[in-house]
Amino acid sequence: MIQSKPVVAVDICGTLYRTNTTAGMIAHHHMRVGNKLRAQLLTLLTKRRHPVQFALVAIARLTGRDMHRALVLWTLKGEDCDHVDASARDYVATCLPELAINATHTRLAVMQDAGWAPVLISNAIDPVVRAIASHLGLPALSSQLGRRDAVFTGELEQDLTGKKRAALEAYLGHSLCPDSFTVMTDNRSDRDLVGAAQTAILVARGAPRKWMGEWDAEILCH
Repeated sequence: MIQSKPVVAVDICGTLYRTNTTAGMIAHHHMRVGNKLRAQLLTLLTKRRHPVQFALVAIARLTGRDMHRALVLWTLKGEDCDHVDASARDYVATCLPELAINATHTRLAVMQDAGWAPVLISNAIDPVVRAIASHLGLPALSSQLGRRDAVFTGELEQDLTGKKRAALEAYLGHSLCPDSFTVMTDNRSDRDLVGAAQTAILVARGAPRKWMGEWDAEILCH
């Protein structure tokens, strides 16, 4: 039972896999079902150093809203939920294995052998997180897409960004105890979880980021 074990909250994007799984899965879906225009729009939105990217960053700084994420999710508006779920399972099976971060998967396996109970907790959307959780055989919490009449609305119904601690405590049914809790993440937005852990595991690609030095944490570089 997870209630009797120490808990490790595990982020997904940038922690277990070297990719944004929301954008990757949505792109995979559009290509899989033949949504050519939406696939082209998504390519434009995710192309690095493109003028559109700079414009979206500027808008985000002015408004505080992640327009890039909002537009990526908008491309799912009207898409059949079952079809997207099938695309998510296919994406996890065929695309994600080569993007796995071996260092964190290995560390997680060692922690499980030592008695830790992992819970995946991600800002990514529920279809892809659910598929990853099934693939890894772990429980998971995620941001939730809005649904209406078995199709997606293209908007979030629940966003876990910056709210993971409250979501995890609600799932566990109790407050987090530093002595029996840790978090593995690369996200600065997970400060609520990092602050609840006696020693967090912060994941960095290459050199540690500046913000990681603010915490008494183990830095896991890959």
